[in-house]
Amino acid sequence: MRAKRWRAVALPVLLVAMLASAATADPTLYVDPALTDVWTEGDFWVDVSVNAELLGLTGYDLAIDYDEGVLEVLEVVEGALPQSSGPSFFFSTTGPAPENAIVINGAILGDAVDGPGVLASLHFLALVPGFSPLEFIEFELRDLENAPIAVTPVGGQVTVSDPPTIYLTPQLTEEPEGTTFFIDVAVNATLTNLTGYDLVLTLNPDIVRFGGATEGPLPGSGGDATYFFSVVENDSTLVINGAVLGSWVDGPGVLAHIELQAFYQGTTDLEFASVELRDIDNNPLIAFDEGAVIVVTPGGSPVENTSWSVLKSLYR
Repeated sequence: MRAKRWRAVALPVLLVAMLASAATADPTLYVDPALTDVWTEGDFWVDVSVNAELLGLTGYDLAIDYDEGVLEVLEVVEGALPQSSGPSFFFSTTGPAPENAIVINGAILGDAVDGPGVLASLHFLALVPGFSPLEFIEFELRDLENAPIAVTPVGGQVTVSDPPTIYLTPQLTEEPEGTTFFIDVAVNATLTNLTGYDLVLTLNPDIVRFGGATEGPLPGSGGDATYFFSVVENDSTLVINGAVLGSWVDGPGVLAHIELQAFYQGTTDLEFASVELRDIDNNPLIAFDEGAVIVVTPGGSPVENTSWSVLKSLYR
């Protein structure tokens, strides 16, 4: 499985609508941040907030739509604003409400509060790459006399993508004893601005042996000159060093082809012992790595098996 982590970055698109609303001094109910970028399997928070123009708030009923195929709601908690004047009431559910929305009901008991502040905080888990709205499909804010407060809603959006990853493909290989096969070192589309790479890979040489490595198509895909070097150390370790000279490339693509020989039946992991990726300014690039599993099965015919067993016995 690919390791997943997350980063959340507020972007300026829907913030334009929020700033325009603030400029006209309208009471505003909004999602903060307006846009969030997150990696798959990463968790993150967004706030449901009101601006300084919202005054005299006593009660609020909200329904917020999201894509449950992209995001999972982990928890919904009351914000600081309703609690700032004393006792409060807070309830939330993500049951079969309209469009599987998050439903929030809250009240300031016997008093009122003024913005700005946070009404509620939403905790999500990013499930798969995609987009999810955070849209107010129902909203009602009330004052101390239970009269509605006019408010402008500004929703948000979450973009989920895979994290930058360097990985081995295929991730599961099954080969009979005595065969030569290849596994590729690849990067995904999220890994960009790659200039240099230093890799160390390891395996169990009693099961599989390294045959070497050759450069893949990605480093030279932009037409620039490249550097590539590989060496097998102590049977169990393969070192790969490569670079795009004076330029960079973006994923997805294959950095290297690894040649391997199935030596003796069994199972071994092919793992990254270390990964160092750099941009054109020699700054490190953050990426996650994923290894592979190799299963070696008994060889071919009885005669082939006997011959191969004799050869193997010379090395064990």
